[in-house]
Amino acid sequence: MWYDKRVMVDTLLISLILVMMFILGAVFGSFACCQAWRWRYHVLHKKELGQWSVCLHCKKRIKWYDNIPIVSWLVLRGKCRYCHKKIGLADFLSEISLAIAFFMLSWAYLVPILENWNILALKPELLALQLGVFIVTLMLLVVLMVLAVYDAKWGELPTVLLILAIVIGAIVWVLKMYELSLTDDGDVIGGLWNSFGAVMILAGTCFVIYKASKEKLMGSGDWLLALALALPLASWWLALWTIFLANLLGDVIVLPTALKSGNKKVHFGPFLVAAFVIVLVLGNCLPLLLKAL
Repeated sequence: MWYDKRVMVDTLLISLILVMMFILGAVFGSFACCQAWRWRYHVLHKKELGQWSVCLHCKKRIKWYDNIPIVSWLVLRGKCRYCHKKIGLADFLSEISLAIAFFMLSWAYLVPILENWNILALKPELLALQLGVFIVTLMLLVVLMVLAVYDAKWGELPTVLLILAIVIGAIVWVLKMYELSLTDDGDVIGGLWNSFGAVMILAGTCFVIYKASKEKLMGSGDWLLALALALPLASWWLALWTIFLANLLGDVIVLPTALKSGNKKVHFGPFLVAAFVIVLVLGNCLPLLLKAL
């Protein structure tokens, strides 16, 4: 009986944490979309949006109850309460996608840490590294969402944000390699070669397409974005799936419209980010799903 109560309490605690991470992801998704707009105004030297969120059409300040991630967009049906003009689907997609990503990654990274806390507590360095990988990966997702929204709307990838994404991705990679060195069967040399393969497959492919097409099929920022994604993946196999899935998403979503309009230029950044999140989530969650089955 005592054991059953303990399991129930642990299950409720984990469920509560996952719900909180879903909400946190939605909040950061809203933040990412807002920062994309603020960055755009900064680049165009327009008047700053100010501290508070405002409608871009009527410029009226958005009340707190109209600024609740996901919920407010659904209640208002994607329109401003005052001028009734469309807010935009990017806001909702940014919020819901990051909410799901935070939820799934918390299940893949954080839940195993909590379930094995007593064991990991005996190895504080390993525990700190695992928590570090989880937290820094979430930070990377927020920056990537800003880049994805910006590229989807304006077809550009700001250099400063790309550099920030590469730096954060490199930090995740260093933490993973250090964690690998602390495990009993850790093959650091194999991990380095695996990471090199990921960079060559993901960033290398994008760079070759960028150069060969003379920026018609892929921009100069796309291969830098791919580098920021390859580093935290640290796996040639996951990198291969990422580039495949990104192209598949681009073909399915953009190609029909591009052929009809005659526009051959594709903003590839959002598809790279979407594929990265899917592969990162499935790469960590699939073993848990199979175990549960």
